[in-house]
This record gives sequence, C-alpha cells and structure tokens, in this order.
Amino acid sequence: MSFALYASIPYTGIMNMNETDVLVIGGGIHGCGVAQAAAARGLRVLLVEQGEIASGTSSRSSKLIHGGLRYLETMQFGLVREALHERETLLRIAPELVRREHFYIPVYRTSSRPPWKITAGLMLYRFIAGGDNDFHRIPRHQWKQVLPDLSREGLRAVFQYWDAATDDAALTRAVADSAVELGAEVWTKCRVQSIRQIEHGWEVNFGDGDTVRALVLVNAAGPWVNQVLQLISPQAGKLKISLVQGSHVILPRPQEAYVYAEAEDGRAVFIMPWKGQTMVGTTEVDVVDVGRPEPDDDEVSYLLKVYRHHYPSRPSSEKDVVACFAGVRVLPGDGGSFTGRTREVRLLCDDSSRPRLVTIYGGKLTTYRRTAERVVQLLSPGLQFPKAEADTSKIKL
Repeated sequence: MSFALYASIPYTGIMNMNETDVLVIGGGIHGCGVAQAAAARGLRVLLVEQGEIASGTSSRSSKLIHGGLRYLETMQFGLVREALHERETLLRIAPELVRREHFYIPVYRTSSRPPWKITAGLMLYRFIAGGDNDFHRIPRHQWKQVLPDLSREGLRAVFQYWDAATDDAALTRAVADSAVELGAEVWTKCRVQSIRQIEHGWEVNFGDGDTVRALVLVNAAGPWVNQVLQLISPQAGKLKISLVQGSHVILPRPQEAYVYAEAEDGRAVFIMPWKGQTMVGTTEVDVVDVGRPEPDDDEVSYLLKVYRHHYPSRPSSEKDVVACFAGVRVLPGDGGSFTGRTREVRLLCDDSSRPRLVTIYGGKLTTYRRTAERVVQLLSPGLQFPKAEADTSKIKL
C-alpha cells in the first residue's frame, strides 16, 4: 500500500481552498481520524499539519493496539472496554497494519503483583472483552521453550494473553490516505499563524495573507493544543494539562516475544520485537522540550535496568543502544502522580449546544477512531451532512 496521497498537496503559500466545512489542525492519529470521519460524511475537510503526517507522538508510541491491562488497577473500566472494542475493529479493517500478538507476563518473587492478582486482572480483562481474550499460565517446564533468554532467578510464574501491535506511523498515514480518498485535503508543512472568529465560523490565517474560512474547527494538535488555542481571537477556553514524555530504547538483538515487564517502582514496561530488534519502553517524566523531545540519561538507565533484570545474559549497557526516541503525551490536569491520572480523552467545546470548536486533549492510539466519531457527532448541530450514513468501522485501511 502506498502512503503518499497526502504528500501531493503540501502547503506552498498559494491557496487552493478558500472555504471548508471542517478545518482540522494536527496531522497525528486523532487529527487524521477526524478528517476521515468528517470526509466520510461528505463534508468539505481540510487538515493542516506543521510538519509531516505522523511526525510527532503518533510515530513515537509503544506501537501497541491494546485494551490497557494496567488501567484496570486505576478502575478505568470504560476506557478498557472501549479500547478492547476498537482493537477488534482495527484488526478487522486494517489486517495488514494491525496484527494479533501473544504477550507474556513474568512474575518474580520481587514483583509487586503476585500470581493471584495477575490471574484476577486477566480474568477481568477477558470478561470486559466479552470472553474473547483467553489467557493461561505457562507450565514451568515450558518457560525455556517459550522465553529462552528470560531470567528464571526468582521466577514464580509466566502468564500468556493476547493483544495487538502495529506500526503507529504507517497506521496514521493510512488513515490520512483514507481521508484523502474520501475527498479531504491534507496540507503538510503548514503552520497556522492566527485564528479569528467570524459570524459564521472561523477565519484561519497561514501567513502571507493566505486565509481559509471554516464553519467548524478541530484542534487536534497534541502537545501543542493550548498553544493553538492562544492563536484564537477572541480568546478560547482551555484545560490545565501535564505534558509527559514517554521514551523508548532500541537494542540490536531480536526479541522473540512481547513481554509485559514490571520495573522496580511497579510501573509497566514493555519489551517488544521491533523491525528485527528489541524495543523497550516506556517512561513517564515531565517534558523538557515539546518541540524536540529526547530521552535523557536517567530514562535510558531506567529502561536498561528493567531489561537487564529480565534478560541478564544479553548486552544491555548504554553503548549497546542503537537508537532511542521519545513522544509527548497530554494528560488532563496538573500535579500529582502520572500513574493514577486518567488516560481517557477529554473533548473541550466552545459551546455545549452548538460547538464550532472542539479541542482534543489526550487520547489513545487504539481508540482514535471512536474519538473521531465523537468529535464529528459533537459538531453535527452546526453542520449539514450530505451523506446520511457513513461508518468508519467498515472502511478498510
């Protein structure tokens, strides 16, 4: 499949669209999802991205399409249910991009979660999934066969369950392609300079006097959401947020399976196959630079320590790291522990009865499609859909 459709119309400073129904700011997975959902209903859609499609966090995630097993501990049952439903949808509509994978959870004597607790969590996970998420405990005599290099010192149990994985950037580009095929325009390397509210919508300026008028506006700028809101006149409301950096390291040895590991502080860290190598992630630390997030030395050491504990026979020093990357997540609210903070998306509207502006805060790669549908539904009072029915859960990627 080619992912080059959107690249045919980069912004050049010469306008080829003066008016649109929906203008989406941000070319990550949520912005592309909204563009697809709106275009599927026959609306005129323009998506603008300051860099390239999936050039931010949507290419720097842990590459997982999953229900979020760890969110059960913070009782985010609605999020887990929605994510498990969307995982099944993506497996169906994007079989070349999303694949089912077995995951393994090793439990050591030092683990904070004993085997009974893991069993209870996996039973609940299966129940929320509607019974279609089987798991089992691997017999001791099969540990070496299933995970040959995994440390067995103090190992009490190994559990197997399944979720899914993807190439996050490829998935985002596929959604952007689908939006274009449905009639949307996507402009890359296009930075918004100012936004002015007018009688029937918005006037968006891109510099050099170029403007586009839109009936409704969707702010899907990820870590830049509040910066975009500052460009709006009159000033728009915003939420307090925390910007959290999640880092990953790449090690040269192939990884045979997806391992749901536990760090010394109790956090979940995934050890995963990635393009013939091993990827370890992720962390949660305050962001230093939104524009150029980079893993710091402490994050790299943290991830390598987790990896070294589980795979002591493999090379795992700083000099063995072949690459590392970081993405920035948006968490609603500020202050307090990141671990207990909700991962559910927050949608902020300028008007609860007839929104003309929706800002997307947070959200998960797995649930992007559902988030996009919610956004378009929120905007529906101010729009007239040319198509009566359109279902992105049936559009193949």
